[in-house]
Amino acid sequence: MHEPVGPTGGAPIVPWPFFALSYGISWSLWGLALFPAPLALQPPTVGLLSYLGAFGPFLAAIACSAFAGRPALSRLFRGMLAIRRSWTSYALALLLMPAAMLAARLLSRQPLVSPAAPPPLPMVLLPVLLSVMLAAGLGEETGWRGYALPILLRRMSPLRASLLLGTLWTLWHAPLFFLPDTVQHHIATAPGALLFAAFCLSWTVLFTRLHLASGGSLVLAILFHGTGDFASVFLQPFESGSTFAALVLLMALAAIALLRPSAPILRAAAD
Repeated sequence: MHEPVGPTGGAPIVPWPFFALSYGISWSLWGLALFPAPLALQPPTVGLLSYLGAFGPFLAAIACSAFAGRPALSRLFRGMLAIRRSWTSYALALLLMPAAMLAARLLSRQPLVSPAAPPPLPMVLLPVLLSVMLAAGLGEETGWRGYALPILLRRMSPLRASLLLGTLWTLWHAPLFFLPDTVQHHIATAPGALLFAAFCLSWTVLFTRLHLASGGSLVLAILFHGTGDFASVFLQPFESGSTFAALVLLMALAAIALLRPSAPILRAAAD
């Protein structure tokens, strides 16, 4: 297993300034989108603010790394260049979430092609792929897995780090439950919120295992998140409670299986 990469020495147990800045940037932008009337914001501007809110963790990670000094900033960007990893790491990052979503639709007896899914045409696929890779991938993962996770892993166990980061990641999404045209708004019920929390926690464990197995590759984290969000646009795992519950169950089982450091796919990825 590779040694986690990240800040060393006197780094705090929990990088609270990073989390505070991430929340502050994202929630400020989403707050403007939630209350557009005072500023007479038009729908396109509201949509842009909703999208830009995802870059809060990215900006917070850059700011905190820059404040810590050039070595910290260099460590952050080195993760983006860590592309020479095993094929099993890439297979896990690219295929796990789409496969889980397909399996969830089958288990919940839903048609594989959702009526709500956009047509899989090039003029639709490419903009969606670029959008999610930039926002969900680069915008979020530079902060969550590129900056915060390495610090947490140097101070606590992978499971404890995952549970803490997963909880904070879940709560970071809170304003989206009130914003129309978001997944969170679509599932904005008590059971939906609980399922979403379990979804984020399970996914965080999987992110952590991939991070450890790949030696801290930020590229793989970006692909893992971006591919998951891209697949959800077309496979629509949140359109019914049964499908969402099945997806969470499958992700939790995968997380439990991969908690073992001796898991075969992790051994192969770490070689």
